Amino acid sequence: MYAAAKLAGAGSVELARIERVGRDLAAALTLAQRSGPNTIGAAAAWKRAEEAALRAGDLVDALTPAEPLMHAARARIAGKAVGDGKKKASVR
Repeated sequence: MYAAAKLAGAGSVELARIERVGRDLAAALTLAQRSGPNTIGAAAAWKRAEEAALRAGDLVDALTPAEPLMHAARARIAGKAVGDGKKKASVR
């Protein structure tokens, strides 16, 4: 989401909101990994993850195009630079 927003020219405030959500989700994951099941730490991790997920949902709406998000996610997973999403002609 951050990579797609940055590529689209999002401002620093919007990027900071996305970054905070990402940090909170990462912190929830770390806490969950350190905590055993059915512990206070596990409950806190779930709560933090749920709150961050709600805030992530506030960053998009029904009119937010999914294509830039998918291109950015694919590029991150594949280890390539985020492109503009246009298909390149193959050379034979």
